Amino acid sequence: MFQQPNRIDTVNTMARVAIDALDTLPADALRGAKFDREFCERLVIKGEVVGEDFREAGAQVLRHLARIEPEERFVRELDSAIRRLRDAINGSYSTAVAFGAARAIGTQRAALTCH
Repeated sequence: MFQQPNRIDTVNTMARVAIDALDTLPADALRGAKFDREFCERLVIKGEVVGEDFREAGAQVLRHLARIEPEERFVRELDSAIRRLRDAINGSYSTAVAFGAARAIGTQRAALTCH
């Protein structure tokens, strides 16, 4: 039997790929978002991408990237970085929601078995 990947591992991988995509951009493209990009990377290294901190810092980087008027030579890289970061943020959010729902169901079941 094949083991299905863990949701958190999947989101961690997506976030790592997003950081790698950001690194393909020219250095000046991230000027003004360097702190948030580095914060995201630290969270990825720690494996803490399902939290709100990752989503907020990632959203800051996205807002920064959306304001860039890219040179033709890196339009494709910019689009890819934006898409991958957005996917990682969405994956983080959906995983957090799924864990919250699972926790609520577990709590509800525990309450029902106590009566």
